[in-house]
Formats: sequence, C-alpha cells, structure tokens
Amino acid sequence: MDQKIWKINGLSLELDLEDIETVERYEDAFEKMKSEETAIPRDGKLSVVIRAYCNMYRKLFSRIFGEEISEKIFADVRINGEAYDNIYLSFLDFVHEQISESGKRKAKMLLKYKPKK
Repeated sequence: MDQKIWKINGLSLELDLEDIETVERYEDAFEKMKSEETAIPRDGKLSVVIRAYCNMYRKLFSRIFGEEISEKIFADVRINGEAYDNIYLSFLDFVHEQISESGKRKAKMLLKYKPKK
C-alpha cells in the first residue's frame, strides 16, 4: 500500500502529509471545519441537521482535495450521516497510518545514526 494514496469509492487520492503546502491546506481545512461544526443546528428539523452535517464533510474534502474531487468522493453516496461518517473515518485511518509510518521511518533513521557510546 502506498502510504500517501487514499483509496475511496474508486478514487486514488494523493495526500503527502510531509509536504508543507499540503499540511497547511489540511490544517486550514480542519480549522474551518471546527467552526462550521459549532454552527450546525442542534435542534429543529432533523433533515436540516443532517444536511448541514454532511455539507461540513463535503467542504472539508473540497478544501483538502478541491471541489471537483470532493464531488467525486460523494458522487454515489446518499446524503446520509452514517455514510458520510464512514468516509470521514476512512480518511482519518489513512491519515493516522501515514503519520504513524512517517514516525517509524524517522525513528529508524535516527536510531541508525545514533552516536555509539
């Protein structure tokens, strides 16, 4: 598995979390998502809540990958809270794995060149 490729709904999307421009875009997207989450209505019509919740995820992926890619990610997915959660969790698993592998690689490199006593 290529650590920098997220496979979702027939797409293969590159995301390199060691590239500064990518990380800045990623961080910005999550900061905006945090403020959008607080704006989701907590009462009223459930349909309004679900739509706002799903749109929050669409915006997140649009900011990270671009609007066209975000549309492709959700193209065959009904506006359904659980379905959107599953896509989001898949992304978080991908990110976690990439960060973990990067940490292991760096630790191995440092261990290899650690001064001997």
